[in-house]
Amino acid sequence: MLKHVNDLYSHVLKTNSKKRKKDWNLILDRIKNQVTLRLVSCCQIASKLTSHYKVVTASKARRFLNEGGHRYTQESILQSELRILKTLDFQVTIPSTLVYIETILEILGYNEPDTEIKVYYEISLKVLEIVYLKFSNIYNSLFQIIVQHQTPSQDEVSLCQVKSDKLLLAVSVIAAAVYVTGFKSDKMIECLHLITKIPLEDIVDFATIIIQMIIPNEPLPES
Repeated sequence: MLKHVNDLYSHVLKTNSKKRKKDWNLILDRIKNQVTLRLVSCCQIASKLTSHYKVVTASKARRFLNEGGHRYTQESILQSELRILKTLDFQVTIPSTLVYIETILEILGYNEPDTEIKVYYEISLKVLEIVYLKFSNIYNSLFQIIVQHQTPSQDEVSLCQVKSDKLLLAVSVIAAAVYVTGFKSDKMIECLHLITKIPLEDIVDFATIIIQMIIPNEPLPES
């Protein structure tokens, strides 16, 4: 919404019209009339980025708007959504570890119907919080493992790559969460490896560090 208003204001300033103030006031009136539609469209886009089955469709958005006294066609709603995407240059995707965790757990639940996905999800959230609270300590410990397999010139590059690898963090958090629940983590690590193709050793190393931060002196069984 902020970028939308700024773009419109910049457009008015660049015009040679002598009625720029009047033009801007007319635009402001239009913005005020459309603000609810724009906000709903933002929620639609956000829903598509965060869920694959609970998306706020154009028809749902239309019903919501109609109930609030705002009459729009589905075409107007679709155009509003497109306007927002164009305003943001379609740069709306911000990858997060949580998205990876949710996606992997969804796949696990599909592949292994008896898996306690809801339990693992709740514990994964708590484990992820601890990881971010102890971020430096955890990655410093992981770095010590990395340097054993790298030359000095590769160390810094490797650490940066690992720190930016949200998929590795996600699978390691899930593995640690499964271990905390008392489930056989070796079987789950195998499943995570098959889904993500991340080497088993990498998952075990990272998950072990996370677990030792949660439960000191508690090693993760080897898979």
